[in-house]
Amino acid sequence: MSNTQKDSRYSTSVHIESDTELWPLVLAGRSDAWRKLIQRYQALVYAIATRAGLSYADASDCFQHTWVLLHKHRGSIKDPARLSAWLTTTAKREALRLKRRSGRDVSIDSVADPPDSAILPDQEILRTERQAHIEIAVAELDERCRKLMKLVFFGDEKLSYEQIAAEMGFSTNALGPARRRCLDRLKRILQKGGYLDARNDDLDYL
Repeated sequence: MSNTQKDSRYSTSVHIESDTELWPLVLAGRSDAWRKLIQRYQALVYAIATRAGLSYADASDCFQHTWVLLHKHRGSIKDPARLSAWLTTTAKREALRLKRRSGRDVSIDSVADPPDSAILPDQEILRTERQAHIEIAVAELDERCRKLMKLVFFGDEKLSYEQIAAEMGFSTNALGPARRRCLDRLKRILQKGGYLDARNDDLDYL
C-alpha cells in the first residue's frame, strides 16, 4: 500500500450535513432527511416545552405540534440556516398556547429559552431525546394502539386498568395482551428508526 493510499484511508471522516444541505432533501420528501432534522433538534424543542412548566402530556403535544407546523409551513422557510431560531420561536408559541389552554395567564416572555444544548447535563439530554424518540414512534402507531399507549403511560392522571379497559372498549382480561402487542409494535418502530441501537433500554421503564 502506498503512502498516499494509507493517508487517504486514515483521513476518511463522516460528513455531517448542515441544515442548509438537509432542507432541499426534506422539501423533496426524503424521510431520512426529515428524521435527521428531528433527531438534531428534538432535545431543543422538548427542553423548551418542559422548561415552560408543561405537563408531560402537554410537553408531548407541544413537541408534536411544533414539528407538524414546520412540515405544514416548509414551503415558506426561506433561510434553512435559521431553522433553529424558527423551531425555538414556534415551540415557545405552542407552549404558550397550551399554558393558556390550561387557564394560566402567561406571556411568551415567560416561556424561558433553554440553555444551549452543548451545556445541558448529559442525563437531561438523554432523557429528552428518549422522550422524543418514544413520542415520534407513538405517532406512527395505528390509532387504537396510540390511544392505548397514551392512556396507559402518558396521561395526566394514573388510570386504573378497569378505567382504561372501559375507555378502550376492552374487557379487563383483554387489556394486558393488547398492551403487550402495542408495546411490541412500538419497540419495532423504535428499532426500525434506529432509536434503540445506542440505548436499548428506552422502554425499560414502561
